[in-house]
Amino acid sequence: MTADSDAIAAVSARWLRWRWRGARVAALYGVLVPVALAAGIARMWRRRSSLVGLRDKLTGDGARLTPGPILIHGVSLGEVALMRPLVARLEDAFAQRGARPGFLLSTTTETGRQGLDRSFPGYERTFLPYDLPWAVTRFLTRTRPRAVLLLESEIWPLLLCACFARGIPVVLVNAKSSERSFRRFMLGGAATRALFGGVSLAIAQNAAYGARLRALGVPRVHVSGSMKADIVVTADRDAVMRERRRLGLGAEPILLIASTSGEEERALLTIWRDLGATWRLVICPRHPERAPQVVAWCADLGAASWRSTQGGTPAAGAVVIVDEIGRLGTLYALTADAPTPGIAVVGGSLGSGRGGQNMLEAAAAGCCTVVGWDTRNQPDSMAILRAHAGVIEMRPETMARTIAELAFDEARRRRTAAAGVRAWTSGVGASARAARMIVEELDRETPPRKSQ
Repeated sequence: MTADSDAIAAVSARWLRWRWRGARVAALYGVLVPVALAAGIARMWRRRSSLVGLRDKLTGDGARLTPGPILIHGVSLGEVALMRPLVARLEDAFAQRGARPGFLLSTTTETGRQGLDRSFPGYERTFLPYDLPWAVTRFLTRTRPRAVLLLESEIWPLLLCACFARGIPVVLVNAKSSERSFRRFMLGGAATRALFGGVSLAIAQNAAYGARLRALGVPRVHVSGSMKADIVVTADRDAVMRERRRLGLGAEPILLIASTSGEEERALLTIWRDLGATWRLVICPRHPERAPQVVAWCADLGAASWRSTQGGTPAAGAVVIVDEIGRLGTLYALTADAPTPGIAVVGGSLGSGRGGQNMLEAAAAGCCTVVGWDTRNQPDSMAILRAHAGVIEMRPETMARTIAELAFDEARRRRTAAAGVRAWTSGVGASARAARMIVEELDRETPPRKSQ
């Protein structure tokens, strides 16, 4: 066993022995890790996605990287989007102090890696390994980060323990703790408090999350507001016109079904069919590989469909399926920019169990924004939009009526859209606040608590 592995084991033992016997924990961890890996591989197989980065995730190895960076980790595409304003604000904050640290950006999923490659071509990028002792040890030895910034709710016990053992400051950024995850963590008792107690700082999205993180044991918690408003960059008009031509869309109003998963499209397809031919349906699934299933559902309804990756132009009236990543912002702007403003239904909120996607992106673009009944993972965005009457919520039993009423009430669509834009502008600035807090925290941590 290496010295690094010894350090991980020693720190792990300190915080685990307060709650469980080490042998039981080792046995539990030994069972859960292969189960989790098998579940993850099965999930990728069901989606027919490639096992991109699996070797690096299992071993902690990979391409040669410049040691000593600030590591910023976001698990998937949504968290990677948060890096865009955060990295820019961090660079500004460090520059004011005459410093230019390097950044290493990591993710876990294939779509997250695609997002990194697209948004950060000039930065070093990598997959974060699974929370396995050998993988964590190898990864930290290879990268030797100056600090680790974890976005939202990324809590990996062995990674945290290894960072604590090496004296690497860990900061939770745009941190959140749902009621459900809070209850689960609290079952760990003193072990949980010891684990969270090693975190240098948590920058919470709101006061409720901050209070839960304090209760879990984080010694220092600040509240910056949600960074979701800062990630929204509205598309310019030229890009919108190009996309309209590319997708073969005319002047008809658009019903956009965005970032959907599970079977969220099925009910909405039926609702759209009942609206008549005056509305054009555009679907942008969260995972592009689901497009064939959406095509099959369209066929079941007798509706023609066209996928944007197949080239050419769609037939008149065909359902347009945008099976590409990175198009959603332009689609929102396109929906809002039509001569007759359209409707954007934001997925993840319609029974898939994902708790909603970032509906502020639709609101900022000037859409009449509609969400379903499950927005539990977007409390800040929803609070802002509700306060300004910038979102319309629907229940399973009211979906058809809500969309039909909106389809025939242009004035209400325009009012909701204008209110959504006001809501978005009121929430901008959290990334700059978080960056200042991070730089101040790292100043406090200099020199490092323990040499690496």
